[in-house]
Parts: sequence; C-alpha cells; structure tokens
Amino acid sequence: MRKTVLIDRPTVDRLIGDNPQLVKKVVLDALKVHHEKRLVQPTKQYLQRSPKAHTADRIIALSAYLTEPYQFAGIKWIGSHPQNYRLGMERANAVVILNDTETNAPFAIMDGGLISAMRTLAITLITMDRINPAPKAVAILGMGRLGKLHARFLPKLYPSIERISCFSLLDYDDVLSTPLFKKCSSYREALDGADTVIAVTAAPEPYITAADVIGDRLLVNLSLMDFHLDVFLKADWLIVDDIEQCSKAKKIFNRGIEQGLINPSSVYELSDVVHGDAKDMRFRGNVLVNPIGMAIEDLLVAKAVYDAVKDDPALPSYEIG
Repeated sequence: MRKTVLIDRPTVDRLIGDNPQLVKKVVLDALKVHHEKRLVQPTKQYLQRSPKAHTADRIIALSAYLTEPYQFAGIKWIGSHPQNYRLGMERANAVVILNDTETNAPFAIMDGGLISAMRTLAITLITMDRINPAPKAVAILGMGRLGKLHARFLPKLYPSIERISCFSLLDYDDVLSTPLFKKCSSYREALDGADTVIAVTAAPEPYITAADVIGDRLLVNLSLMDFHLDVFLKADWLIVDDIEQCSKAKKIFNRGIEQGLINPSSVYELSDVVHGDAKDMRFRGNVLVNPIGMAIEDLLVAKAVYDAVKDDPALPSYEIG
C-alpha cells in the first residue's frame, strides 16, 4: 500500500505565499532542467467548449516527467474562465498531481492555484533580474490575482522602482495604498514612461501596437495576447521559455511563426539566457519576453511544497493500491 497526501490551499500559502524568492530559486532550477533537457515534456493540451470560446475560457493540462536527479512526474490541471470574478472566484484554479516514477502511482495531490501564480511571478523576477534589474517605472496591465501579486512584491524586491502604473477593467483600489501606485484610465497612460511592462490580462485579442512601446523597454508578456504581432517583429530581442511549445500555442507568437514572419533561429529560450550560452549576453533595447509557462516549473514548486510537509502526521492522506 502507498500513501497519497492531500495538500490544501492554506498549507501551500503558508509555505510559499510570502516567499517569492524561494519560488524563484525553484523555477531557476526548473529552467536548468529545461536547458539540460533532463525531462520529457509534452505539448500542453487545451480543452475548450468550442473554437469560438474566449481565449481565457479553457482548461489546460501541463504534464512532465523529470529524470535524474528528481525522478518524479506530474500534471497541472488548470481551469480558467474570464467571468469567474462575478462569482467571487479567481479566474484560474488548479490542481497538481505528483507521481512516483517507480510505480507511476500518485503520491501527492494539492491545490495548484497559488503554485501557478507564484511561479508566474517568479518568471517575471527572473526576467527582470537578467534584463532590467534596476527598474524605475513599471506598468502592470491587468489587476486580477497575478497583477495584484506583482504589485505586492515588486516594490519589496526592487527598491529602485519609483512608480508602478496600473490599468485594469477590474477593481483594484485595495492596491493603491501608497503614492508609489498610480491608477490609470487607459493602458496607454500606464505605458507612458514605463521601462518595464507586465501584461497579465485576460485579453482575447491584441491591443498594444509597436507604436505604443517604442524605445528601450522590457515587455513581459505573461498573458500572451496583449501585444500585436508588429511588437514581436520590431522588438530587438525575442525570448520565450520553450520555442516548440510557444510555436504551437494558438497565440500571437504562433501567428508570426505560421506566417513566416518570425524566424525561430532568432528567438532565445529563457533557460539559455540564464543557464546557457546566452547567459553573458547583453539584452538591451526593446526586449519582448513571451513565456508560455512550462509544466516543470509548476511541478518542481509543488515538489518543494510536498517535501516541506510530507512527514507531517496531521497531513490528510489516503492509501492506494
């Protein structure tokens, strides 16, 4: 008989909710695994009710098998709906399952919503550390869970920040507690003067053009649909987390690939930028980072949570086999 532990949201929150630096370290380890190709990571599977559904109305399965030295597998099953806020719910909610590779049986099932959000924040932190470690003016587009998470931690982690300009269709008055934050009436107002732009919206189609982001800027395109194709084409540098996965996902990057306008050989992978041949390169000018999000990031963060609590006798579990 084997034991499968159940880890709820409060437990996950207690371990990583106030520790973005820990999550960043784990995600850096995941990028090292990716760079060294010590994994099997299939393309994400998207489940939608119809081809006409909103881009944020979907369920995604992200799975991976990690080889030495980790030797475990797992899946994140994450459902999203753009109208969830009307029900008092987060837009995206997830479950993570970890499997023992000796038996392929699950050894942990846990809430994955915060894991997913924190590892997304970690990608921003890793990108900023590498490309623009001393930002002064930051724009955050979208103030749902991810936008508020960025607003909460960026001022603490980057004391160089003088202004954070926010724009969202959702209410975010709770964020505006200090003069550091500026509530903007349009996305263009938020972009004005920003050296770092973080897009975390549920936009179904692009609205930001190359003319909106002229100049030296770091563009972190976490929501993948905000920037028009011309932003990709005019950027000095394009960085993704996984070229193959980004090329297949039906987002703006994919449109550029399919139309032959983006040459994959000119695109860098984030794992190479922080761990590989590109780690000493200077990425200056207009830099667009377009991370699709990888299973190994979520799974390694989930494994860190599991390792921290697995010996707790109060942790609920059930026997399998």
